[in-house]
Amino acid sequence: MRFSNKVCLITGGASGIGAKTAEMFVGQGGKAIILDINDELGTAVCERIGTNDCAYLHVDVTDPQACQSAVEFTVEQFGSVDCVLNSAVKMAPGLLKDLPLESWNSMLNIGLTGTFLMTQAAGRWMIDNERKGSIITMSSIGGRQPYGMTGGYSTVKAALIMLAKHFAIEWAGYGIRVNAICAGHTETPLTAYMKDPEIKKARDEVTPLQRVGQPVDIGNGILFLFSDEAEYITAAALDVDGGLSMSLMNHMPGRTWS
Repeated sequence: MRFSNKVCLITGGASGIGAKTAEMFVGQGGKAIILDINDELGTAVCERIGTNDCAYLHVDVTDPQACQSAVEFTVEQFGSVDCVLNSAVKMAPGLLKDLPLESWNSMLNIGLTGTFLMTQAAGRWMIDNERKGSIITMSSIGGRQPYGMTGGYSTVKAALIMLAKHFAIEWAGYGIRVNAICAGHTETPLTAYMKDPEIKKARDEVTPLQRVGQPVDIGNGILFLFSDEAEYITAAALDVDGGLSMSLMNHMPGRTWS
């Protein structure tokens, strides 16, 4: 019960990694507020977890007042904000040469600016109320390396690593830790292509740990950074990818040894 008396605010929490993190956080004694724009899914997640320990709020993270109101709602519901997971994202894939400005802006506004606004709002409350906290920006190994044909995805995910580091250095004196999680390929509703068994098998095989990630795998990394066990870790970017991002040389043509 390592999160007893702790409250976690999760953007993009209606599905995938965000929803699983909420479930795991509550399962270890905490309370969770799920923020999303999918009311049906968000409400269903909270009902599944239990409405005594979880609440849902419709929030557009690109609206600074909505982010501020979400923090106020969280405090009214459960008394504090101790942890924040920024996992709201907008997928708008495409080749850069053809990418519409609207698609570019949607990814930046939701994935990057939305993370900035929610982190800012939650951090202000922590500072004003002299509360230590742990905040995570949800990045990707696609923020470490360019992921072609994904539009602004890699640019946003790379920026989220730096944003975490920047907040971390400015807020370390307040006892607020800010880190990034760099997830590898993970089976979620956003990765529908993994429903193809051949694609899933191929991705399993190129991953050193021999399987694609599941939301629980990423959730374990997130909860570690939220926990007191990570109290001396800030401004870090943790890869949770089964070793995938370090395995490039294993896939070079001509490798013949086993």
